[in-house]
Amino acid sequence: MKDHITLPAWREWAVFGLKWPILLLFAAAVYVVRLNNGVAAPLNSLLIPLIIGSAANALLAAVLLLRINAAVAPAIILGDLATLGAFTVFAPYPLLIVGMASALLFTGMLRLSAFATALHAAGLVLIVVVAALLGQGATDQSLMTAGEFPLILLSLIALVIVAIAGSFTLERQISAQQKHIIALSKGETEELNQMRERSRAIYELATTISSTLNYERILNAVLEAGHVALKLGDEGALTAAVLLFRGNEQGLYVAASRRFTRNDEKVIVPGTKGIIGEALREATPIFANNISEDPELQYFTAFQFVRSALCVPLRAGYDNYGVLLYGSDEENAFDEEQGELLSAIGSQATIAMQNAVLYNSLLLEKQRIVEVEEDARKKLARDLHDGPTQTVSAIAMRINYISRLLERDPAQVPSELRRVEELARNTVKEIRHMLFLLRPLVLETQGIGAALQQLGEKMLETHNQKVAVRLGRDVEGLLDAHKQGVLFYIVEEAVNNARKHAKADLITVTMGRKDQMLICQIKDNGVGFDPQAVNTNYEKRGSLGMVNMRERVALLEGTFRIDSAPGKGTTVTIYIPLKSKPAHQVEPANSNGKPSTKLAMAVTERYDVMR
Repeated sequence: MKDHITLPAWREWAVFGLKWPILLLFAAAVYVVRLNNGVAAPLNSLLIPLIIGSAANALLAAVLLLRINAAVAPAIILGDLATLGAFTVFAPYPLLIVGMASALLFTGMLRLSAFATALHAAGLVLIVVVAALLGQGATDQSLMTAGEFPLILLSLIALVIVAIAGSFTLERQISAQQKHIIALSKGETEELNQMRERSRAIYELATTISSTLNYERILNAVLEAGHVALKLGDEGALTAAVLLFRGNEQGLYVAASRRFTRNDEKVIVPGTKGIIGEALREATPIFANNISEDPELQYFTAFQFVRSALCVPLRAGYDNYGVLLYGSDEENAFDEEQGELLSAIGSQATIAMQNAVLYNSLLLEKQRIVEVEEDARKKLARDLHDGPTQTVSAIAMRINYISRLLERDPAQVPSELRRVEELARNTVKEIRHMLFLLRPLVLETQGIGAALQQLGEKMLETHNQKVAVRLGRDVEGLLDAHKQGVLFYIVEEAVNNARKHAKADLITVTMGRKDQMLICQIKDNGVGFDPQAVNTNYEKRGSLGMVNMRERVALLEGTFRIDSAPGKGTTVTIYIPLKSKPAHQVEPANSNGKPSTKLAMAVTERYDVMR
């Protein structure tokens, strides 16, 4: 930035404007004096001084219009000397010349520096002296006697001294004002640059918040945005944290922080008292200075030495999901403008975190679908290996045996062929049963009731397992096609587990409506088992049938219960709500990557609606 500023142009134009009345006033005075003294043609000798004075003023005007600042002072000095000199030569009246010199001297003070004023005054005094000498020898009665000349000259010199001192003082004041203006300008420029830098940083952080789908990056960007918005140059001077509600539990936990200890990061606060509770209730940023008296912040060691704090609620719509908490070692470190800015950042961060959770939910859902498909392929491979593959191998061995039997004992060939035929028919039944389970067409065309009836028939035909199916009225109308498909595979998994492990004579499947619930029960009279012993380290076992059933029940927003004991059979009960719960009553799952925060639960509800 420049170290000087251009002075306003009104000073030069004021000098220019004052020169015209001075020129005309003293020309009129000379005319009156000559007229009173009886001089013939008094205007003849005034034309030349008027022309010279007008030319000097015109030259000054040209310099001002062309903005040649370096030529302004010379134009004023030379113009005044030429004008006064012209009057001295053509109208040598000493008193009038002294008066005109005084007027020109003080008008020059408005623009000239102290040094230029001294030069200006010296020239004017010299001309006055010449005028006095010429006036004493004039024939048209001088207006000044020889005795008065020294007194007037001394007075003029005193005026010169006053003019130089006034010019010097004026120059000092103008210089001080210039420095003050320059300092203010520099300060405003620096503040503007800082604001521009903060705006750029906040824009970049806001872009990061809105563009990233990484939950941790969003939290870190929020803390960094708060640091920039609060105009803190040293990052260590800011104590900050993001506190979020954890699911349906009461309390806020630390999701991200700056300058928190490990013990601070484990603290859970109720969020009902102090500035946190007030911010959540009022839905506005809250400022505080007496941090040591806050009933909830006192749990954090990092806030023990904080003198002022700012709490910003994280909201989306009418719901609170947490707070942004900032603390400073200085008193009254936060203001309303910062609170509004951080509130806007918090709102944007809440939406960004919702998007991140939704994206992660989609990734988990994609992964789960891939795992389900992989499990289905593995199950199909096991079933093919344990069933049709073994039977086809047995058929191949018997055909080889029959080919040898034709040479040794042809009479036994027909009976062996009948056995091969029976094996082939059983293999066809098994394959058809597997195809039915992979895609039960009857489920798509007639609904879950007909599909379960056909499942019972297939079990009896293929595995000689009795399955009784009892259905309530219009069960197909209670669920849509998608939910019927999910429930069918849950029942098939439970029936298949009972066939393999229960050694039951009868498996009973019942389904009906009770109030606003659809209840499905799969019961067998087999050997039973200890559910607690089976559930221990179940994830490490080779089969995940029970886990699959639980996950599929969760997709229906239902509950899953197993009742069993050794020697008393097993009952699997599934409860499916026929109407979705209100948003604030949705129960989160506790495993398999399901979200646990209130924010994540809200996003999961949005995802379920979209799906």
